[in-house]
Amino acid sequence: MKRVVMFGIGLLGGVGAGLTLWWGRRQYRQRQIIGRLTCAAPSMHFAVGQFLVFWEKEDGGQLRIYHQEQPERPLWSSIAGQGFVAAARGTETITEVRGNFFVYDRLHTLCVDQQIERLSATRQTVTLSGILQQRRGHAKVDYMLTLTASSSNQLSFTLEFADSSYNRAYLTYASDPDEHFFGFGEQFSCFNLKGKRLPIFVMEQGIGRGAQPITLGAHLQACAGGAWHTSYAGVPHYITSQLRSLFLENYEYVVFDMRQPDRVQIQLFADRMVGRLIYGATPRQLIEEYTTYTGRMRPLPDWIHDGAIVGLQGGTEQVRHLWAVLRAHNIPITALWLQDWVGRRTTSFGEQLWWNWELDRERYPEWEQLRNDLAEQGIRILIYINPFFVDTSEKSSVQRNLFAEAKTRGFLVKRPNGEPYLLRSTDFDAGLLDITNPAARIWMQDIIKEQVVGVGARVAPRCVALLGRVGNAVSQ
Repeated sequence: MKRVVMFGIGLLGGVGAGLTLWWGRRQYRQRQIIGRLTCAAPSMHFAVGQFLVFWEKEDGGQLRIYHQEQPERPLWSSIAGQGFVAAARGTETITEVRGNFFVYDRLHTLCVDQQIERLSATRQTVTLSGILQQRRGHAKVDYMLTLTASSSNQLSFTLEFADSSYNRAYLTYASDPDEHFFGFGEQFSCFNLKGKRLPIFVMEQGIGRGAQPITLGAHLQACAGGAWHTSYAGVPHYITSQLRSLFLENYEYVVFDMRQPDRVQIQLFADRMVGRLIYGATPRQLIEEYTTYTGRMRPLPDWIHDGAIVGLQGGTEQVRHLWAVLRAHNIPITALWLQDWVGRRTTSFGEQLWWNWELDRERYPEWEQLRNDLAEQGIRILIYINPFFVDTSEKSSVQRNLFAEAKTRGFLVKRPNGEPYLLRSTDFDAGLLDITNPAARIWMQDIIKEQVVGVGARVAPRCVALLGRVGNAVSQ
């Protein structure tokens, strides 16, 4: 018995030591990069459109950016005496399991000490250039940071390296300890992201997302537990409580590290970082400026306020039955959302939809009559579609096998060898429409005209789209 107890204690100790070592290595890999800053240039300032750019030599050197309408409020500033750009060579290992991505990054060469050799300006542009130097070694790379007035309230910035093998770009800047960070697209766990290290990469949102034991169970079953930050629609854009706003135009994997109280560090998996600073006196003005770049969602139709939008499923008979129950309780209804209009399939994870975007008339017989009866009461039908397609050779009541059509016409995202990149979802495979292909978009539009709309979908990092861009650059 004593041996068993000692063995158990030893086993627990070994597991604990292993977890401690793993956690320590993980924390080291995710550390913030801090470098020295040197510049012989005297203090100077520039007007760039409506923006004011100040280089201050005191306290080791600092770059500050203001707007002429509020010259007392800094929109962006580096940390005095510390480098604000850095570069690295890195190799990422990305594992995909059913739309969940696990990213492991290994840095080979890290150039963190920044030297500014030249500052120059025109009416619309300020350029800083110099050298980034390895701390303990001889590696170095030339860099250029360009600030350009895109409009009266938007200042574009571009950071690029002379050697494209440096595929990690870092930008570090000051933040107030009590500054709150909002936005970053669809974030489920936190409203204020200050104090967090937030990766931005489109993937499954996860089941449990850190809540135990649900997350562990989903991980053990299908690596599908997710984490607090996993999201279908992460966006590299934020607004702070200090009315500062920044967004990136890049599509590559990016991490916003806001763990330190006095700074933010952006790490981008690319050799070129492009983004914009936004000026606005109110949150609404900042959002208006941001949507001048992204485009604005059309206003919702007035009928959406006339009653509830109710999600139902189960086929024509079941929908009619539930509709009658709702009517009996005098519930105002403006629309029914019938996501299983394409039919359902039984999988190891439960029931899922058939991703073949046409009406399943076995599940919904007399669809037209149902639609007309609902329309007479002012009720609309909403349905669901996404850019995944599955082979329907095992499905009954099929008019078109859209997967086969897309595969034959070369409309699916491909592996480097030219074969369709099939993603595993529970116990079936699915192809993903290559939306960078104009012909594929037109084909999909014809389907959507008969049906409806969708949201972001993950793309595997090692797949190739028509434009030649790998998945890491198109996933967002």
